Amino acid sequence: MTVLVPAPPPVPSGRAPQIADFRVRAESVAGRALPTATALHEWSVRSPDDFWRTLLAWSDLVVEGSAEPVRTGDDVEGARFFPDLRLNYAENLLRTLPGAGDDAPALTSVHGDGTVDRLTRGELRRAVRRTSRALAELGTSPGDTVLAIAPNSAGTAVAALAVAALGATLSTATPDMGPTTLVGRFGQVGAGTALVDRTGLGQDGAGPDEVLGTVLAGLPTVRRVLLLDDGPLPALDGVSVASLAALVAAVPPDDLGPAWPRQAFDSPLFVMFSSGTTGPPKAMVHGAGGTLLEHVKEHRLHGDLGPGDTLYFHTTTAWMMWNWQLSALAVGAHVVVYDGPVRGPETLWELVAGHGVTVFGTSPAYLQLCQDAGYRPRDAVALPALRAVLSTGAVLHEWQFDWVADAVGPVPLQSISGGTDIIGCFVLGHPELPVRRGRAQSLSLGLDVAALGEDGSPVLGEVGELVCRNPFPSRPVHFLDDPDGRRFHRAYFAAHPGAWTHGDRIEIDPDGSARLHGRSDGVLNVNGIRIGPSEIYTIVRAVPGVADAMAVETRDPDAPGSTRLALLVVLRPGVGMDDALALRIRSTLRREGSPAHVPSLVLAVDEVPLTHNGKRSESAARSVLDGEPVRNASALRNPGSLQGIAAALAATQARARAAADQPAEARGDGYGGTVHEVVARVFAEVLGGPVPEDADFFDAGGTSRQSMTLLRRLRGELRRPVGVDDLVAAPTIGGLAAVLAVEGRRDAAAEVLREGAPGVPPLVLVHGPQGDVDLYRSMVAALDTDAPVHGLTAHLGTADGVGEASIAELARRHAERLEELQPTGPVRLAGYSFGGLVALEMARLLSARGREVRFVGLLDLLPPTGQLSRNAQRLYHLAALAARLVPGMAGDTVADFLRAGPLRRLLPAPGPSTPDEEVLRRSEEAFNRHVWGPYAGPVSYFRARRRIPVIMNQLYALRRVVPDLTVVDVPGAHHDLLAAEHAAELAARVSEALRLSEALRVSEARAVPAR
Repeated sequence: MTVLVPAPPPVPSGRAPQIADFRVRAESVAGRALPTATALHEWSVRSPDDFWRTLLAWSDLVVEGSAEPVRTGDDVEGARFFPDLRLNYAENLLRTLPGAGDDAPALTSVHGDGTVDRLTRGELRRAVRRTSRALAELGTSPGDTVLAIAPNSAGTAVAALAVAALGATLSTATPDMGPTTLVGRFGQVGAGTALVDRTGLGQDGAGPDEVLGTVLAGLPTVRRVLLLDDGPLPALDGVSVASLAALVAAVPPDDLGPAWPRQAFDSPLFVMFSSGTTGPPKAMVHGAGGTLLEHVKEHRLHGDLGPGDTLYFHTTTAWMMWNWQLSALAVGAHVVVYDGPVRGPETLWELVAGHGVTVFGTSPAYLQLCQDAGYRPRDAVALPALRAVLSTGAVLHEWQFDWVADAVGPVPLQSISGGTDIIGCFVLGHPELPVRRGRAQSLSLGLDVAALGEDGSPVLGEVGELVCRNPFPSRPVHFLDDPDGRRFHRAYFAAHPGAWTHGDRIEIDPDGSARLHGRSDGVLNVNGIRIGPSEIYTIVRAVPGVADAMAVETRDPDAPGSTRLALLVVLRPGVGMDDALALRIRSTLRREGSPAHVPSLVLAVDEVPLTHNGKRSESAARSVLDGEPVRNASALRNPGSLQGIAAALAATQARARAAADQPAEARGDGYGGTVHEVVARVFAEVLGGPVPEDADFFDAGGTSRQSMTLLRRLRGELRRPVGVDDLVAAPTIGGLAAVLAVEGRRDAAAEVLREGAPGVPPLVLVHGPQGDVDLYRSMVAALDTDAPVHGLTAHLGTADGVGEASIAELARRHAERLEELQPTGPVRLAGYSFGGLVALEMARLLSARGREVRFVGLLDLLPPTGQLSRNAQRLYHLAALAARLVPGMAGDTVADFLRAGPLRRLLPAPGPSTPDEEVLRRSEEAFNRHVWGPYAGPVSYFRARRRIPVIMNQLYALRRVVPDLTVVDVPGAHHDLLAAEHAAELAARVSEALRLSEALRVSEARAVPAR
């Protein structure tokens, strides 16, 4: 369990909360004091059987049978609760309670047209009994499944309770979800009866009856439709249709209804659905006992809800909060439901005020709507009854706590979070604890919730993966269409065996408070750096003119296998996106976040995609930005948002193309111009659009990888040295142009990539095919060695620049240069691909001259094709082609490969080559022409794990000349071996090889007999 420190003492209130009474009962069972919230939670997870048994007895639910055993085991995935207990969900919701007799308000239904229906607890019970009689007469019984397409109204609630009372299973959705979504959900449940309210069912020019016919055509198991609205009965082929109200009217008023069966604790009650944005929604079955007990626990112990309270939670029948709100009847609360639209920020606050709501449930999106509109509920309506505001559905930001305190009043804003998957909450409020700004007050009692770090161990005060490490009764009973349980296992238990993995990122403090950081699958991992989207939203929200944003990790079209950060921005009315605003957004993110928070792409859109539950769908936005079909677009409430994203992307791409074409026309041959003109043009081409003269390259969205591209492009076009230090010192167009305009700038033959301990021989890295060593910087930063690290360069525009010399000539020049820089001592060399071949040739030359070459590291050196037989060359080209058919295994496309290699003469180039492309071509030719010779010394070969086996690296050819070859597998493919996301492991393997080479030298020295 997560070890928590005692929380602050309880906050004084007008009466003792119900949790205080429960604590007395728990202390008598525990045999010790449990004075704090954290002490009670600790007991609840350390003694789970005692906790759940005590909660069941204290809740005074109507059950029969034995409460022993409490659980069938400790397995989170398979344990069942109270296997010998039986109950009826509806009976427990409608029973008479102290303080909530038959005359107490039970259900108030507010309609969009302003009319209101009210039911007392006695009236509601009688309505449910008569409705259950009507349904029973039609044959509804335990084991049946009934679906409901209906709004959040009293009629829906009565019908739902009647279905549950008969022991049948219910699955609900809203009429406005559309036929595709409705069929996608209900097609899995095999229901025989459909409860339908046609209000809002018509769409896209089709009437409600036409849409209903379309839905039923996709649900062949449905043989009976019971209408909840009062419209005329439609004619439906092969399906009987009746008005449920008419059937109930035929039941005598004094009819007590059929007997309501008490069923097993985990008998199916609700079929719920996942959001479905990444594929068909998962149909999960929740049991009656687990749902009821969890909801009673949350309502009474965490929400302090009971008789005298009025609860309104803004929800629809498609969201689990509808089921959660319905269960509040079990604790005697008065429930308000609303089936109308939110017409403005005042809509829900007027409802709260008009019906004396004491606990109001909403979402961060609605609170933000109110704040953005300048609406202040405390100034507009009277809220004397309101004692708490609950929020869920998305991350609740710190500024929203401030807004509620200022614009609503001194009521706690309680962040609650869980999900449809558990039909409850993992973190939520607590009546004894203060609210900490930006945080949920407590972990859910009885649930061993923890945050797991990268190594799978629990962490406090850090963001980690949300897991629950003990069984809990509201876990789904099973998935539909999952006979062997494999889908259920993969969904929650495969990632961390022995624990439920929820898919959220959470930060838990020692006091038990928690902050949600969004979905785990929403965490951005751009070039190996993990970024929580909520960090970006918090920063961007402060930029004037920004109303909302969505951060998405997408494929980088300019670097296959890599990703980039895109930011979708919803602007406030009257604000337009221009270069200045985009630059302000980027510079703010860089200043208040980090360079990793700066998006490469900023797009202004009218709205971001949302599911029917109001949750943001980054996956749908990502598909559009990646040019892929959106899976299950029908799961979105606003599918038109996808067209908006596509249009914004197309406009940005067209603008970038126009910017790239403009200078080309002026240049004539495509290149040239003053230093300033070249710098401005290359900035624009690398960043994808014009850049202001004084804009910082990194504020304008430039990444470290793009900075390397920028430097190479400038070296190639200006034919003069350009270093990283130049860009860091002068990151604007004007500043960098001024630095580079100085004549007579000298290029250093070697760069110090990292300082080291005095007297330790350096590790010397050899440049890549374009002459720079920038590609090594991420790896060098992560090396675990006290050795200095130097880089040998051959920049374009220098006397020894790449592109003209052979591999042998480059090796000779570098060997001479190295002996000038390091005239004595052992040599340690390494290089990636092209640089590895040069390093190997250098090792041969230096060994022949008598120098000790202590280490040679070849980073995924592929064989020069000139060293392979004709058949081996064919296999090699086949492997290279196959690699380009596997996503993420190659850095270019099939067409690029064919154009550059086997079909060079048949496939014309798409346009004139740039100088750096020309250098790359010449370097590749020099590489493949090289004839390598024998080298007797030890060599460490670092081979990319993602590769076409055997025929790609063809190590047998290398072993012919390097017999003492040690192969170490490292992450990544050949083209992204040195990418930031692989840097840590690659550096660890190289560091280990360096240490082994030193240990071997010491061992050999000791083995030499003294003379």
